[in-house]
Amino acid sequence: MSAMSVGFARFDLLSWFPRKQTLLTLAFVVVIGILLPVPGMAIIAAAVVTSLMVSAPFLGDEQGRLDTLYGVLPVSRASIVVGRAASLLTYYLTAAALATVTTVVVSATRGDEPAADLLLVAHAAAAAIVGIALGLQMPVFFRIGYSRGRLMAYAPTVVIAGGAWLLQAIGWHTPVLEAFSGVPVTVLLGAGLAVGLAGVILGVVISARLYRTRDL
Repeated sequence: MSAMSVGFARFDLLSWFPRKQTLLTLAFVVVIGILLPVPGMAIIAAAVVTSLMVSAPFLGDEQGRLDTLYGVLPVSRASIVVGRAASLLTYYLTAAALATVTTVVVSATRGDEPAADLLLVAHAAAAAIVGIALGLQMPVFFRIGYSRGRLMAYAPTVVIAGGAWLLQAIGWHTPVLEAFSGVPVTVLLGAGLAVGLAGVILGVVISARLYRTRDL
């Protein structure tokens, strides 16, 4: 990542991460870990919340008219895209860390010890969810902005929930779960991280091309 991208990521984080709305979403992840002490639940919640937060910095761009500023700054549009992705991943890693700590602490207070394999699988699923979210949403928001693309904030949740409903509707959910139960944890972890990484890379590449032609 270039120095321009790092610099923009820092600027981006300062513009939306410290806001009360953002901090409340992180608090929500902790609350989920406390009220629903099912190992891995808070980690999945961190990914879902991240998918909903992807739109937040784009909303901030429009409210503060920062898009116009980006157009005159000596920063390439590709650097802006990479920096934005980095700031969103920073949010996700923060949420995932809070979720993990909360899960471990709550389990300890109950005298339990969460299975490491279960937590790893939860993180693999979370990484895949976040990758899909960035891959679906970033190109749209960079091309047409938040106002015209706001419904995309719910696209990843709809896709994942719709897929789960479809599996259940056609009776494939049980065979799928049984198939996954026999797969080694290391394979599931690698697959989840691969899907997440692929989603982020595709989202960045497509966003950079679309953002380059956008009139600011």
